[in-house]
Amino acid sequence: MKIGCVPYDHAKPFSGGWNGGDVVWGHPRELVEKLRRGEVDMALVPVWEVLTRAGYRVVNGLGVGSRGEVRSVGVFSDKALGECCGISLTKHSMTSVQLWKVVAAGVLGVKLEEREDGEAKLLIGDEALVEWRRRKGSGVTDLGKVWWDWVGKPFVFGVWAVREGWAGSMGEVERFRLACGVGIARRGELAVNEEEREYLTKCIRYELGVEEKEGMRHFARRSGLGEVKLEYI
Repeated sequence: MKIGCVPYDHAKPFSGGWNGGDVVWGHPRELVEKLRRGEVDMALVPVWEVLTRAGYRVVNGLGVGSRGEVRSVGVFSDKALGECCGISLTKHSMTSVQLWKVVAAGVLGVKLEEREDGEAKLLIGDEALVEWRRRKGSGVTDLGKVWWDWVGKPFVFGVWAVREGWAGSMGEVERFRLACGVGIARRGELAVNEEEREYLTKCIRYELGVEEKEGMRHFARRSGLGEVKLEYI
């Protein structure tokens, strides 16, 4: 099985449990394209991809999400969002862009022009973490927290999806799931410092259970997709 994974801090618990394997690294949008072309068999992809494109099977029990502050998905600005005219959107994740659109209209009540030189910037992953640390958490609209305060459900940013037509065995999927579980259980040990340990153990959630799936359904409905049925394995 060829696996696609993101090169971000939050993926350490997954890779920390693998025993070798053929792994391709890339940003979320890049992994989506590789999964669509069949260059990888399974990948950690934005949840927006599986909500809007049929044919995937989602690995049950594993995800990347939050129940409140996430730190690695946020809008950064030097002034209040209501005082900004434009926003620069990340090119790396469809989910985070869509989440911004949903919360901007639904709860924040702001409408910013999408442009490269926007005063506000939507950042994800390690780039967002670096900016969060530089600002010590100020001047940031944390989208995980906004969603949690608004909806009261976890937000799932990414899921492990198996491409359409993959002919591998369920045994391979189960070994992968168990290996990830080992890494998740020891994620605190994988951190390089206390700040990263806090991020991996308190901000990022790795479950994909009943509540997380309910959060996904809320996201789909609030995005105008209606009821989306996913196949879990």
